[in-house]
Amino acid sequence: MTRDHYVSEHQRYAKRLAELEERSRQAHQQRQQPNKKHISKRLPRLRHHHYRKNGERVFKLVLVFGLVLLLMAYIISPLSKLSFVKVVGNKELTATNVEDAVKVYPGRFIWGVYLNRGKLCRQARVTQPRIASAKIRVTGLQSMTVTVQENPLLGTARLGKQVYTVLADGHLQVTTMDSTGIDYRQFNGHRADLQLVARQIGKLKPAIRSGISAIVYQPTKQMPNRIVLYMRDGNTVLANKNTVGTKMAYYPGIAANMKQNGVVDLQVGAFSYDYGAKDK
Repeated sequence: MTRDHYVSEHQRYAKRLAELEERSRQAHQQRQQPNKKHISKRLPRLRHHHYRKNGERVFKLVLVFGLVLLLMAYIISPLSKLSFVKVVGNKELTATNVEDAVKVYPGRFIWGVYLNRGKLCRQARVTQPRIASAKIRVTGLQSMTVTVQENPLLGTARLGKQVYTVLADGHLQVTTMDSTGIDYRQFNGHRADLQLVARQIGKLKPAIRSGISAIVYQPTKQMPNRIVLYMRDGNTVLANKNTVGTKMAYYPGIAANMKQNGVVDLQVGAFSYDYGAKDK
């Protein structure tokens, strides 16, 4: 009786376990079926998204390579050659002078000029000292603008047998031209002093500078730095080579108060007296 009881319990337990396993299998099937339907619905959209992304990547690659090919074609084509160069800022130098110094002229490849613009501008200042600075800009597919700032030509000086043009930065350039502007005299053997005086005069406003006819180096024991400026208005100025660039700024005001031509002394202070005056 006891054994039959155990057998009966075991059968019920086995039946119950089989029922639970069947329910679990059915529940699992029910969970799987919606997922399959959901994935089947999403699959076309995923494919469309994938195709769209691939298309964008291909388009970008084609665009980049296309631009590179266009750029390469432009670089080697006549379209990249300069056809027009504009020079601005020049007053005494001609446009041809500037183009030759900077080496920017029609016919050159524009990209070659642009990539070497810094070097070309530096070389221009060496080749043509009258160029104080230069700047190159691209203004079109076949055009460029060269902007220059000139180093003013002050005049000429003779050192030994050679004549030099004197520039505002003190640079001396060999020349065969006749004397123009300021005539620098008695600087033979005093090249450094001539360059110093030129830099000082270069500080002056053009209106004052253009009023100077000649500058003579005349040092004395008492005034070893003395220079004499002969003005186009008939006055004579005594000045110090180290300070003439500052002191000459007072000249227009002093000359305006003079009743007749005379001497303006700017060596130490700033005063004037008439020619022939006893009290100097």
